[in-house]
Amino acid sequence: MIDIIKNILTFENILMMNVGVAAGIIIGCLPGLNVIFAIAVLLPLTFGMPSIAGMYLLLGAYCGAIYGGSISAILINTPGTPSACATVFDGYPLAQQGRAGDALKTALVASVVGGLVSCFALLFFAPQLAVFSIKIQAPEFFALCIFGVTAAVGIAGEQIFKGVIMALLGLLMSTVGIDTTEGTQRLMFGHIQLMAGLKVAAVMLGVFALSEVMSKAQEVYATRRGSSAIPITFTKANIKTREILSHWKEIVMSSVFGVIIGAIPGTGGAICAMFSYNTAKRMSKHPEQFGKGCIEGIVAPECGNNATSGATLIPLLTLGIPGDAAVAVLIGALTMQGITPGLHLFTQDKVWVNAIMGGLFAINILMYFQGALFIRLFANVTRIPMVIMLPCIMILCVVGSFAINNASFDVIVTILIGFLGYVLKKCDYPIAPMTIGLVLGNLAETNLRRALIMSNGSPLIFVTRPISFVILLISFISLFAPLVKHTFDKIRGKGGVAV
Repeated sequence: MIDIIKNILTFENILMMNVGVAAGIIIGCLPGLNVIFAIAVLLPLTFGMPSIAGMYLLLGAYCGAIYGGSISAILINTPGTPSACATVFDGYPLAQQGRAGDALKTALVASVVGGLVSCFALLFFAPQLAVFSIKIQAPEFFALCIFGVTAAVGIAGEQIFKGVIMALLGLLMSTVGIDTTEGTQRLMFGHIQLMAGLKVAAVMLGVFALSEVMSKAQEVYATRRGSSAIPITFTKANIKTREILSHWKEIVMSSVFGVIIGAIPGTGGAICAMFSYNTAKRMSKHPEQFGKGCIEGIVAPECGNNATSGATLIPLLTLGIPGDAAVAVLIGALTMQGITPGLHLFTQDKVWVNAIMGGLFAINILMYFQGALFIRLFANVTRIPMVIMLPCIMILCVVGSFAINNASFDVIVTILIGFLGYVLKKCDYPIAPMTIGLVLGNLAETNLRRALIMSNGSPLIFVTRPISFVILLISFISLFAPLVKHTFDKIRGKGGVAV
């Protein structure tokens, strides 16, 4: 134990943790620059470093970028990373009420708590969770994707029909490009730039950021013509930490989701954020407040997506399988250091692996202090006049979409999707189901095909396997329960009037 603490509390290691967290937060809050980009940029710096210091640098960037995505989600209605896709639903409305500081502090505290719970799971339950994750195969993956899509539809509230349409639109968009199984072109319309499909980051930049820029530009124009539009006012963070922690039910639920989903290879924070948000809304005594600046609507997704940070290392360290695409980059860092992931680490290199897991605790604590130190600076973004802010956001969107692949075609996609998002918002269509459908579409299609191959084409595999059957059952109940409840409420209302 003393050796582990000595390995963690050296000047070089603490410095690398802080540098990694700071770089991750900055990169994560910039639209278009995701977690993978943060780790990839810092990866060359680990050449020649001791293995522990190098891992601390990359893990700091990993955790910092996941949290950093919430900053732009709250302040400019644009998730900096896909993991923050659910934070915009209540984070931005709360900022519009002049409580940007409260929203940022809530996201910070929830992120740190979720990260610490994930570290605890990694430290004490890694081998057991790794064995459980192996049992999750293609049918269960497909069922999880269906649950994610139905959860997104549930966010639409009473507009279930519109939510289903938008989810189907997102799934349709996910099919653009070359079919990886048959090699055929799908919805490319002769554009070879679409061979790899629509980039999720480019679509999110358009549908969230650019469409919001268009809406705000219209408001600014209307204000200058004498409209009574009310400008956003700013207040510092007045919410107490104990008030945030009082939502312990959402914290526990989201943390459990994060640990389980994070330990399953191929998933990620975006899926967990949607699960956590939708479940918190259904558990809440006042679900009508969600989407209007509800604290629980920030706590649940931020706690959930950060709870995956340590859990994604479980299959990496125990099985040598990356939990998500970002952790896959960490394999390269381990390989450069001559370290082969696997269960042997817990016996042959016990001090090293415990130092890594213990360092993850320290990284989350340092993230709290860094976030608390700069929270006022972040919140001051709301003081910038809209006539200056909107062009800056526009530039960030263009640069961010171009940086995805260094391709101008992605900029065109972002602009076109931005116009589509603007029209859809004007027609009162929910955006969330479309983006989640796009994120989960490829994963759902791939695992649907794998499951059917496993069963020789029989769809019964989804109901004969207990885990997939339970997940699908919960999915359909969560989809149709609000509709049934609304129908019964209308019948009761008419009955009451008749009496």
